[in-house]
Amino acid sequence: MSVTKLYNAWFCPFGQRAWIALIHKGVDFEYVEQNPYDKTPEWLAVNPRGLVPTIVNNGHSVYDSFICVEYVDEAWPNSKNLLPKDPYQRAWARIWSDHISKKIVPSYYAVLMKKNEEEREHYKQELLTAVSLISDNMSEEGPFFLGTDFGMVDIMLAPFAQRLDVVMKHFRNFGIPDNEMFARYHRWWKAVQEVPSFKATVQPEEKLRNLYQRYADGTATWEVAEAIRKGTTLP
Repeated sequence: MSVTKLYNAWFCPFGQRAWIALIHKGVDFEYVEQNPYDKTPEWLAVNPRGLVPTIVNNGHSVYDSFICVEYVDEAWPNSKNLLPKDPYQRAWARIWSDHISKKIVPSYYAVLMKKNEEEREHYKQELLTAVSLISDNMSEEGPFFLGTDFGMVDIMLAPFAQRLDVVMKHFRNFGIPDNEMFARYHRWWKAVQEVPSFKATVQPEEKLRNLYQRYADGTATWEVAEAIRKGTTLP
């Protein structure tokens, strides 16, 4: 039987999602550090888009972080469900995962990359609105999005919550306010930071800041940076 492989780049928040999912489900897999910007024929044979994360299992490649997380949940069924069994709750989780992808992530990168202060202020407000909305829709019981179990929505948001703390505060002196409006968010984030599968994927703060310097000063030419500039879809 072939070994399951995760092709990932240590710095990629999208790849971190698949990484967390595999660890959380207890999957036996091989981690392969992959530079997604080195479009060799060998790499493109694994993923024709040349992007991370990519999971190779039983000779088949699965990619896109959202799809990877769902795939991990379905391919390795056990008690640690990333998506709930109830159809409505599954739909609810997908709705808010989509909100993260379409509202929170683009605003995060826009605040980091925009050079015009007025534009940055606009996207800061968009980001706060988007985070406030997901915070308001978190389970009252908690501490995670749907309740007591760490799942898909938590995995989708966690890498960017980390970068809001580590990267955004450093380069833009901006973060999620510690006030009553965002109390539920901060309760969620405190709980996430103690989840073993998340902790296993966290990179040193200085290492992340050094990498994101290129986003903050506008010299990044990577695909995510280009997507933000053009307003196109992120990985």
